[in-house]
Parts: sequence; structure tokens; C-alpha cells
Amino acid sequence: MNIEKQRALAERLCAESGISVLPYGNAWWLLGRGINRVVGELAGLSHSDLQRYQFIER
Repeated sequence: MNIEKQRALAERLCAESGISVLPYGNAWWLLGRGINRVVGELAGLSHSDLQRYQFIER
């Protein structure tokens, strides 16, 4: 599968999960539903990458 198809699948996965994909320089900013993360590449993004980090108080 080529990189454009992998990016399209990742964008669709994000949309289904309620996460916005915004260009951020040469990277992508994933924002929504407890996610605020910058990734270098969308291709290869999986559902587990879109999970919230567990919040732990210090």
C-alpha cells in the first residue's frame, strides 16, 4: 500500500474517532477527545495511537 493510501486511512480513522488532523509545519497535530499530540507522519497510525495517555497526579 502506498503512503497516500495509508495517510487517507489514518485520516479516516481519526475522523471516526472524533480527532482533528491539522498540518503543523512538517508534521501533523492530532487534537480532540483527550488527544493533543504531534506526529511526524500519519501513515501507519493505528487505533492504539489515538488512545489517551493515562493521567497520573504527582
